[in-house]
Amino acid sequence: MLNAWFYSHPTWQVTLAVCTSVIVLSLALLFLFHRLVGWETRERDTTMVGLSYALAGGLYAIVISFVAVGVYEAMDRGEAIAAGEANSLGSLVFDSAGLPTALGAKLRHDLGAYVDTVTKTEWPDQQAYRMDDKNFEKGWAQVRRISLDLSTFDPPTMGQATVKGEMIQTVGDLISERRARLLAAKAHLPDAVWQMMVGGLILVIVYVCLFGPHSFKMHMATTTLTAMTIGLVFSLIIGLDYPFRGDLSVDDDAYVGVGKSAAALLGGGEHRTAAEVKDPPL
Repeated sequence: MLNAWFYSHPTWQVTLAVCTSVIVLSLALLFLFHRLVGWETRERDTTMVGLSYALAGGLYAIVISFVAVGVYEAMDRGEAIAAGEANSLGSLVFDSAGLPTALGAKLRHDLGAYVDTVTKTEWPDQQAYRMDDKNFEKGWAQVRRISLDLSTFDPPTMGQATVKGEMIQTVGDLISERRARLLAAKAHLPDAVWQMMVGGLILVIVYVCLFGPHSFKMHMATTTLTAMTIGLVFSLIIGLDYPFRGDLSVDDDAYVGVGKSAAALLGGGEHRTAAEVKDPPL
């Protein structure tokens, strides 16, 4: 439920909600400490608290930094996977010009239909995290059809045999990249990592509350700024955790471009849906 809210709202709203929650929690702990332990008592042990906080806070900063870098790299890999699949589709579209006219037109039609399935059906499912296998069966069936049409084609010339060999290899790459995209769309941080980060957050805030400055307003300000900093990092990790989900997810622009190219080579001039393109006979 909480995940669904995070990835169905703009990034600024998620950031505001996360930072506000962290700040409210931090100030609530600060008020509790202030009522239970006077600042004079805390001020006497500030040096020891500071040394301990430097160690614990430093370790937490390293861990949360590694997590942030990890999700950013996962997002980058997701973009590379999507670009690779789109590039394979583009290569198939243009290489199909070297096949017999009827077969080339049929393959371009099937490739355009596959692009429609990816952009209009699979992409919304990925963004909503509807990752059941049944939601992607149509795309797999279309890829198998493209592979079967190429495999059963008997080229009459050496040139077409070369084109067929290159296209079959590209279809193999397409299958691998499609599988990698679906796996990447399911990937996210384990619950144990989130539990560790939340526990570390509470620990850091407790350390901040243990300090004993003379001014309670200054203590509130430093606690708020510390909490806001951590909240911003949390918001970044949330936004990048699912590469194909949410406001910061990988987009489908590369696929749309391939679909337009396939439609243009079919003589449409602009992108049309699969239902609008007549299946040419072989």
